[in-house]
Amino acid sequence: MFGVMIAGCRPQHSGDKPTVQITRVPVADPGGPAKLDFIEGRVSGAKPGQQIVLYAHSGIWWIQPLKAQAFTKIQPDSTWKNSTHLGTDYAALLVESGYRPESKIATLPEEGNGVVAIAVAKGTPVAPIVAKVIHFSGYDWTVRAAGSDRGGEANDYDPSNAWVDAQSHLHLRMSKKDGKWSCAEVSLNRSLGFGSYRFVVQDSAHLEPFAVLSLFT
Repeated sequence: MFGVMIAGCRPQHSGDKPTVQITRVPVADPGGPAKLDFIEGRVSGAKPGQQIVLYAHSGIWWIQPLKAQAFTKIQPDSTWKNSTHLGTDYAALLVESGYRPESKIATLPEEGNGVVAIAVAKGTPVAPIVAKVIHFSGYDWTVRAAGSDRGGEANDYDPSNAWVDAQSHLHLRMSKKDGKWSCAEVSLNRSLGFGSYRFVVQDSAHLEPFAVLSLFT
């Protein structure tokens, strides 16, 4: 009885190794800039200041969700969640404060040098995600769903921000949901080659100074 009491009162060992795990694995897909899903996980024994670095494998390992958003915060309940571009495999790294991850790597780093723990999971096998396509001006256009850091700033995109109305007018909207802004983008599904392009734009004068409408040929 004395031995049991001594064991029960012994303090937990302070040197227990922190761990990280992936609890929600996105689908397996070769990937690309326009395909996005959520990835979630949990950590154990993490210290203040430590964060998560995510990678998705598509030929090589690409940092997620964007180069400009390289870190995922750990919540007070020890869980973490973020979006990621799709790949065949996914990795979550628990890293020290001040760690500087590479945006793309051939192989994952090993533990040490700021990397505390690593979790790797293969994507779940499901049917491929079908992108939203709209018909405008006689052509099919793919609506962007994935985020982008073009121009050095992170921008989120929501497919619901792009649609064609009953008068065949294309609408591109910026919207705010749960305190977060999202943009709109459509891309022509075929090349029209060299030549002159004309865009007729309405209702653009009321846009705020920080809003940008870009037409890429």
